Amino acid sequence: MPSVFLFLLLGFNFRVEAAVVSPPVWPEKFHAILYQNRSDDLAIVDLYYDYTVGRNLNLIRSMHDDDAGSQGELWDVEFNNKSSFYYHPRAKTCTKMEFPVGILKPNWLENATYLGIEYTQGYHCHVWTKADGFITYWDEVSTRKPVKWIFGSGMEEYVMKWIVNETLPDSQWEIPNYCFKKWGPEREENGHNLSNLSTQRFFTP
Repeated sequence: MPSVFLFLLLGFNFRVEAAVVSPPVWPEKFHAILYQNRSDDLAIVDLYYDYTVGRNLNLIRSMHDDDAGSQGELWDVEFNNKSSFYYHPRAKTCTKMEFPVGILKPNWLENATYLGIEYTQGYHCHVWTKADGFITYWDEVSTRKPVKWIFGSGMEEYVMKWIVNETLPDSQWEIPNYCFKKWGPEREENGHNLSNLSTQRFFTP
């Protein structure tokens, strides 16, 4: 009798897992607070995603922002017209970059490879990978909210808060005037590596 019960229980768990194994789809508008670890350079990131109007913002506050010579917090603003602006309000410096794609689509994890269920950060999570391991993504089994994602480069981002339908007022999405004077070629600005920050742009299906 116990063996029959165990068989039925395992069969039930298999059916439940099979029923929910589909890649998560992001809401079209949200605010996420992330803890970022990039080669032991720690940061708090406010991610504002608003697909309804085609824009995405990473407001990055590094542990080194108050160090001597730092330019302060970095605003990474991305638009669906394939343009991105990386600027430091305190230092009034700015870099513009163009990409072959716009911002991530809500279903950017479509066709990702499913790796199973893993217990991590105190949650049972579905695990996905895409682009030959370029990114691995964990979402909580019962809520489907993201828990963390890790890039193949090693940069880790942990989701501390996930607030659907929250965004910034339009005035805070405006690109400052100094971004349209002269764009520097640098991709490394006082601890903020722009190439790493922008890798997510290449996941748009």
